[in-house]
Formats: sequence, C-alpha cells, structure tokens
Amino acid sequence: MSDSEHDIMAVVLSYNAPESLHRCLESISAQTDRPQAILVVDNASTPPVDPAAFPPGCPPITLVHSDHNGGPAGGYALALAHFLTTSHKHAWVIDDDMRPDPECLERLWVVAAKDPARSFVFPVSYQPDGSFGAWPSWCAFLVSREIIEQVGVPMAELFWWAEDTEYLQWRIPQAGYPMRVVGDAYVRHDAIRQGTSVPVWKYYYESRNMLYVHMHVKKRVGYYPRNIAKLFGRAILREPEGRVVRLRAMSRGLYDGARGRLGTQFPIEAMQERKN
Repeated sequence: MSDSEHDIMAVVLSYNAPESLHRCLESISAQTDRPQAILVVDNASTPPVDPAAFPPGCPPITLVHSDHNGGPAGGYALALAHFLTTSHKHAWVIDDDMRPDPECLERLWVVAAKDPARSFVFPVSYQPDGSFGAWPSWCAFLVSREIIEQVGVPMAELFWWAEDTEYLQWRIPQAGYPMRVVGDAYVRHDAIRQGTSVPVWKYYYESRNMLYVHMHVKKRVGYYPRNIAKLFGRAILREPEGRVVRLRAMSRGLYDGARGRLGTQFPIEAMQERKN
C-alpha cells in the first residue's frame, strides 16, 4: 500500500466548549499515528472558537466558523462538505467532547487499510458512567472520501437527534458500506452537555426526528413503538415539573415529523459545557 492512501483529516465539530475542545485536540495530537490535518468547525459558539487557544504541536488546523448553530446535523453537514473541498482521503469524525486513546487512530487504520475506499470503522466508546459500546455516532469513526462523495452529507434540516441514525446507521449501510467495529480502539466520551434535566426543545426534536426517520426514511416500524413509549415515559416520570409543556412539545414534534416539517421549528436554548 502506498503512503498516499494514508491521508487522514480529523474533523471536529465544536459548540460552546472551549475546554473540551482543547482536550480533544490534545488527544488527537497525542496519537501514535497522527492525522495529516485537522478541521475544526465552530458551530456558532459564543464567544467564537479562538485559534490562539489551540494546544501547541497540533497537526495543521483549519478553522471554519458557521454563521448559525446548525446542531450536530447542520454542523457535520458543513464539516463534511468542507472536507470534500480538500484533497484528504479519509475523515476521522470526532465530537469535541471525545478523547480518543493514543492508539485509537492507529488501530482504526489497521482495519481501514485493508480496503481504504470502503472504510467505515468505529472505535469502542466509553461513557462517564462506565458503560461502553459501539454506537454509530460522532465518536471518532473513520470514513473514506469515496463514501461521503457517494452518499452525500448528513441531513442538516434534522438539526438534533437521529441525524446520526439516518446517516450512519441507515444511509451509508444502505449504500453498501457496513459499519465495522474495531474492538481494541477506544474513545472516551466526556458528555459535557448532559445535565440533570432535559431541555423542552430536545423533547420536540427527539419526537419529531424519531418519527420522521421511521416514517419517511426507513419506511418501517422497527423499534419505534418501544422508543417513543420510552420517550413519553421519560417526559412524564423523569422530571416532576413541566410535564404539560414537554408533552405539548412532543405532540407538536409528532405532528411535524409525520408531515416532514424539518428545520429549526422549535426555539433552541444555548447550551454550555459542564466543567469536569
């Protein structure tokens, strides 16, 4: 295999998390097999991401500022579209609250190098509560340029929730590229945006996008009844205050999801990173 096939750009999406982004970039720079470049997309953070705060010794970094908070859906659509304007052959896609272990990329590449043009490989993700698994999410997975060129970028209009389901669990595998998990590649998820309560707007987007993906994308029931029942149970039982508000938001989400009304239809509250 020629060295030219090993041409990786780390693609990092960040929003209002300067300390977490710093840790993420440090972890990328500490890889035993470092990417050739890093793309940081600032999802309209306030204040904006400051390149002067990047840790020293990183691979070359390109910083792109979005003019609005597109959520993970819009942010990664912008990020991967920008990636396609470069000459790099693989994207290592990482949320800003992920810290890949030093050997993570090296071990992902061992598997990806067996068929570089079809590479779609994931690490094992460790959560703050000690649980772990290989979820198709923005958790330091490696994907080839050819795949992104064929299937396109994530659906920006989903904004938040199920954008990874539609893109990573459905669209890419349906195009003939099954996900592969590398059992000895690890990434630590700090989950810096998870708090004790769930904002009302998240109930809207979760209920809307869950229904939309099942009805308009997958076009099958699958686990939808179980998942929506769990969401309603959480809305009613998890937090004693505001049940009516949450249920109204979910009802509106279901209405919009059934009719395919996407985009940012429900007001979003800015989120900040939780300090570790």
